[in-house]
Order: sequence, then C-alpha cells, then structure tokens
Amino acid sequence: MTRVVRAAREGLLGAAAALAALAAIGAWPTWRWAGVEGLAALAAGCAIAALGALVGAAPVLRSLAAAGGARPHVAAGWAMALRSATTLAAALVVALGSELPRRPLAIWVAVAYGALLVVETRWTLRWLRAGGAD
Repeated sequence: MTRVVRAAREGLLGAAAALAALAAIGAWPTWRWAGVEGLAALAAGCAIAALGALVGAAPVLRSLAAAGGARPHVAAGWAMALRSATTLAAALVVALGSELPRRPLAIWVAVAYGALLVVETRWTLRWLRAGGAD
C-alpha cells in the first residue's frame, strides 16, 4: 500500500471518527433546541465541514505523491486556503438555498470545522513532516 493511500485512509478514518463523536454528543441537545430540522442541520453542518476537509487534503496528498516532494509549507498553505474557502462557500449555499434552520446549521458548521481542524492539522503535520516518513 502506498503512503498516499495510507495517508488518505488515515485522514478519512480520523475525520469520520471525529464527526461521529460530535454527532453522538450533539444530537440530543440539538433535537431539544431545534427539533428534527435541527438534526438535519447537524448532519448538513458536519457534511459541509467534511467536504472542506476533503478538498483541503488534496494538496497534502498531491505533495506526498510528487516525486521528490513539494515544499511542505506550500502544500499546507494551499490546504488551509482550499479548506476554508470550500467550507464557507458550501455553508452559504446550504444556508441560503435550503429550508434548514440557519442558527443550528451555522453552529454545527463551526463546531465540525473546529473539530476537523484539529484532526486535519495533526494529520497534515504527520504526513508532511519528512515526506510522510513513519
């Protein structure tokens, strides 16, 4: 298994675990606050943050795949920019183009973004440090 595949698998598993924990912890309070529509907003917020994390992982995976390796600080910078831009754009599209309650949606996008920021930063540092050497 190549290091790019291992890195992608590790990133996906870490993000899925973080989002599953958030959903498990936040489902009941969100349901009490905003009802079933709030739970849909929770799911959408987590999905939006996950989309941003997936797009943000592309420069890191590309850097790992490059022969000779790209400069890691450039890959990390692009990852951060793409992740935040994708998350913001998707959040605006969903907030303005759906009937989901906006406050729970915005809160869950922010909470999931923050949780995935921690996961993705640790993942990025691990894989970009020394070209992903274990």
